Amino acid sequence: MLRHCLTVGPGGWCLSFAISKGRADLVAQLNEAKPVWVTGAGGFIGLYLSRFLAQQGHVVLGFGRSKASGFTIATGGAFFSGGVTAETMGAALAAYGRPAAVYHLAGGSTVGRSIAEPLKDFEQSVGSTACVLDFLRRHAPGVSVVLASSAAVYGGGHFGPIGVDAALDPYSPYGYHKRMVEELGRSYCAAYGQPVSVARLFSVYGEGLRKQLLWDLCGRLAAGETDIVLGGTGAEMRDWHHVSDVVRLIHRVLPANAANFAVYNGGAGAAASVSTIAGMVLEAWGGKHRLAFSGESRPGDPVNLISDPSGVPEGLRLQMPLGKGIAGYVDWYRAEVLGEPVGDLRRFAP
Repeated sequence: MLRHCLTVGPGGWCLSFAISKGRADLVAQLNEAKPVWVTGAGGFIGLYLSRFLAQQGHVVLGFGRSKASGFTIATGGAFFSGGVTAETMGAALAAYGRPAAVYHLAGGSTVGRSIAEPLKDFEQSVGSTACVLDFLRRHAPGVSVVLASSAAVYGGGHFGPIGVDAALDPYSPYGYHKRMVEELGRSYCAAYGQPVSVARLFSVYGEGLRKQLLWDLCGRLAAGETDIVLGGTGAEMRDWHHVSDVVRLIHRVLPANAANFAVYNGGAGAAASVSTIAGMVLEAWGGKHRLAFSGESRPGDPVNLISDPSGVPEGLRLQMPLGKGIAGYVDWYRAEVLGEPVGDLRRFAP
């Protein structure tokens, strides 16, 4: 086996991967158009990943709590509503056969919601992961799995770039539950030989995201606010990465078809403060606005969440510059949410 260890510099990903006969065999399987499963396929990242996989020639089977609008049109695949359960996965297995790969993106989505409803977040993240892994153990052993985790597992005590081997110290239920997801993957790999990779995602953004800073800020601008006051100091540093680049990483880190467990940082390695990001949104929106920060942060909010930038693997460099991506998000909001004519917009990210 020939091993390559690659890490990502500014504009890339932290990635180590192995080239082996097992990986070559897996690629061959996927190229034969065997079905791939995507849980959480109706969500923001899930729909982008499903569309990306379909463009690569795969038959995509999606799973989610409710019918995903546009999934079938975007992918040509089939969607199984009702959540990630033994019943929905059994139906997919009976109709389409053994999957070539499973991308498990279903789970809790925000820190705030996990604090408000910790049991629900546990069930959505940890419970669904246990269900997927155990179903595969019984009905499709050896299928390669990618589990979506979060940089929230690192917690708030890190300064500077965070390496994948950094100490884990989550604060919120969301972070703790993502850590449990990772440990489930590790345990099923060790006990049953299930190949598992974990992608710890940092700040993912892009057209279609209907939560968090960009969505809230555009909503306030659309409501006519001119004096914008945000929480925190504005100096908090984050690692922003466009969803179109994120899905390339998730696809790339699929483990070889052998007992293998690996964890990858899913961040661009390019620091940007919350103040900088908010300023980009205001500039792209246009008009005169004043931006200020309250100085009050939520308990547990990290000051720094930036991925380790120590090398750039070929093929996974950032393709969406941050400024263009933010402007594209603003244009998407104004076109899709406000219904403004697309022709009147100056920028629109692909």
